[in-house]
Amino acid sequence: MNFLSKNDVKNALFIFVECVGGVLKFTLEPPDPSYARNGSNAKLVWDYSVDNKQAELEGIRYSVESGQSFTGILVVYNNGTVINHPDIPAAYDGRVRIEGKASLVIENINPQDNTQFRCTLVAKAGAGVDVVSIVQLIVTGMYY
Repeated sequence: MNFLSKNDVKNALFIFVECVGGVLKFTLEPPDPSYARNGSNAKLVWDYSVDNKQAELEGIRYSVESGQSFTGILVVYNNGTVINHPDIPAAYDGRVRIEGKASLVIENINPQDNTQFRCTLVAKAGAGVDVVSIVQLIVTGMYY
């Protein structure tokens, strides 16, 4: 009778987790940190892959760091519909949009935008786990 070693078990578990978690993944993420000049537009470029978009991806949620947590700013449904998140801070209402497949554009950058932004690939129930990418935006050329 042959028994598996601890390393065999670890490797098998790693391969299993990798396969289960491989449904949604980012194929491109913005540099962290990312830089934008005060008064310009910042473009945080994300891209992703999914095996079956209709069956596995609920949508994409964009958030901004607000104190100790993140607050939603935009939601993109898997059919392409984009809406403001119900909790969008007033400072971002009318200043954020999606460009291309998953890039977030923040218009007229100012010192208050010197914070973290998060992109979450939201998996459908039973299709896997959400995938998160966070980037720090640094506003340059700030005037005080």
